Amino acid sequence: MPVDMCERKEIQAMARREDNNFKKAVNELLGYGEKETAEEEKPVSYEEKPQEDFSVKETPQEAPAEPPVKREEAVIPSDMVITGNVVTGSNMKIMGSIVGDVECEGSVCLLGSIQGNVSAGNLTLQRGNLTGDVTVRENVVIEQEAVLKGNLSAQNVRSNAKSEGEIQAAGMVDLQAKAFVEGDITAGTLSVTAGAKIKGMVNVSE
Repeated sequence: MPVDMCERKEIQAMARREDNNFKKAVNELLGYGEKETAEEEKPVSYEEKPQEDFSVKETPQEAPAEPPVKREEAVIPSDMVITGNVVTGSNMKIMGSIVGDVECEGSVCLLGSIQGNVSAGNLTLQRGNLTGDVTVRENVVIEQEAVLKGNLSAQNVRSNAKSEGEIQAAGMVDLQAKAFVEGDITAGTLSVTAGAKIKGMVNVSE
């Protein structure tokens, strides 16, 4: 039987509805459907990092080395005798005689005589006599024509003469051929040349 125009339109409309329903079902199954609610955008937080310090830092400079102190020299002539203590910041060259203690910041060179204790930076007994205890910060040299009667304390000692008393040296004691020590010796190191004599105990630290 022939289908009239109305029935044909109704059949086409039903087909379209069924087709739309099918597509909608497929889209929902595949997840293409619109989301009912949109996710709220979360604010992005940025952690503040401490800024690096690029400023130029001044490096501490080493203090310049102090120049060596230039000292004047006080000379005691051979015809002068001083009775009493002597204190000076200069170097001393003693050709005369001193009866009393000598305190010198610099170096003492003895060619005469001293009866008293001596404190100095360095001491050279070139000739003559020294009777008294000696305390020297650095070096002591006792030449062949000199005589020392008293205890001696220094950093280093070199002797080529006679001495009576203890010798204490943090560094070296060097006894040369004409040296004759009557007293105990305490030293960091000891050097003894053939001919030198020691009458006392010797203690050399390790």
